[in-house]
Amino acid sequence: MSRQVALLRGVNLGGRKVVMSELRAVCKGAGFSNVETLIASGNVVLGSKLKGEKLEKKLEAVIFEGLGLKTDVFVRDAAQLDAIVAANPFKAFAKTNPNFLAVYFMRAVANAAEMAAMQKTALTGEEVKQGKDCLYIKFPKGQGVSTLKTPKLGAARNWNTVTKLAAMAAGE
Repeated sequence: MSRQVALLRGVNLGGRKVVMSELRAVCKGAGFSNVETLIASGNVVLGSKLKGEKLEKKLEAVIFEGLGLKTDVFVRDAAQLDAIVAANPFKAFAKTNPNFLAVYFMRAVANAAEMAAMQKTALTGEEVKQGKDCLYIKFPKGQGVSTLKTPKLGAARNWNTVTKLAAMAAGE
């Protein structure tokens, strides 16, 4: 079984509460192995024979059935996370401001209209670069004050979280 990282969208924001121990228990009960979570924002690392969209759909169903939470799940394996880390277009910024760089995980690339909408709503200094099924977003003033309009279907994680998840997926 390969290690997979599942990112739940919008968990523990705006009243959508999930206790990580309960999330781990639901995943273990569904037959996934070596289940771990990282911080309380819906990051699960687990062993599974399923991959990609099949694993996303399975986890969405398991989470809904076990926790009553309807959420989108975005899955990446260790190689995909390593590629995302390696392709970071803001490497120097990530070294000095890892909490102000986000990776916005998506199922496909952002289209031209979505990219234009982000450019129109970005604050001074904010930058967005397209990656493989993700966006790299630089928030020099922080995400909390940003007015950036990201595409509706995605899950954002800061750079510290992304690199920790990549290490967990690699078994480090």
